[in-house]
Amino acid sequence: MVRTVAAQRALYAEPVTRRPPAVMSRTAFLEATDELIATGEGLVTNPDWDRFRVWLMTSDALLERVWGRMDRYHLAWLNVGRDSAPPGSQLDTTGTHRFVAEVSSAKLAVLRTMRRAVERQGWTMLSDDPPPDPAAKEER
Repeated sequence: MVRTVAAQRALYAEPVTRRPPAVMSRTAFLEATDELIATGEGLVTNPDWDRFRVWLMTSDALLERVWGRMDRYHLAWLNVGRDSAPPGSQLDTTGTHRFVAEVSSAKLAVLRTMRRAVERQGWTMLSDDPPPDPAAKEER
């Protein structure tokens, strides 16, 4: 493949070490994840369809914001909550509660894993928290 000089220069215009801008602070991510984990634990013990739907959308939004879009899920995630009933059939209350609890448990495992990773190692899309301001402490 033949490239023009301008095309070759464009390839090297950005430094290799340049990182994309942070989307939130590490502390904000950990706090948001802790809230999602607490809500998810509540869904496992007390399944509720409406709270479950809101929780899934909220957790997906946070994970997409920090980790990027996931167009394909692992096969195990796609099979979570699959009942032996034929596809498209209605679940009774017990089946719905079981489904909500199973999917919530699986999503909790993902949230906990990502939280531990960020807590231990950080993440390029999260900023380091600014050092505490000694002047702000004195004002309190």
